[in-house]
Amino acid sequence: MTIKTFWTILIKILGMLLVLGALTIIPQWFSTMYYAYESGDNESLIILNLILLLILIIYYIVFKICLFKTSWVIDKLKLDRDFKNEHIELNSKSFTIISISTIVIGGIMLVENIPILIKDIFIFFQQRNSLNDYPNTGWIIFTFFKIIIGYLLMTNNNKIAKFIESKKEND
Repeated sequence: MTIKTFWTILIKILGMLLVLGALTIIPQWFSTMYYAYESGDNESLIILNLILLLILIIYYIVFKICLFKTSWVIDKLKLDRDFKNEHIELNSKSFTIISISTIVIGGIMLVENIPILIKDIFIFFQQRNSLNDYPNTGWIIFTFFKIIIGYLLMTNNNKIAKFIESKKEND
């Protein structure tokens, strides 16, 4: 494996981790928007919407660059320069490494969110509320979806790796 291939794989893994981090921004934004709406502060609502839009645009741009323009990043940051050896001895293809990293990211999502979901469901049953009256219903649903996404990442890792590899820029 060449140095450039190593950096390409590493940057793609970081791009996938970025998506994982971006998943938590949107529900937090909804929560903040709800409290700003309840307080009747329209100026805060507008500012929050603009900030969220800016953050989502930045996440999207960085995500696209990390997954689909890795050669450009490597060239601009000069990551493949000044190495004594041009090759790294790894006996795995980039497809295999991306598949493994997808499994790991999905596993992290599962491991982080199952205890949160169990805790929230336990508190829900302790308070004996209806689903409409419980203030954390949205978080329960969000955590449940993160668990589903983690499971899907783990079980469909080959399809995801094929998609990322198919979008690889021409080197």
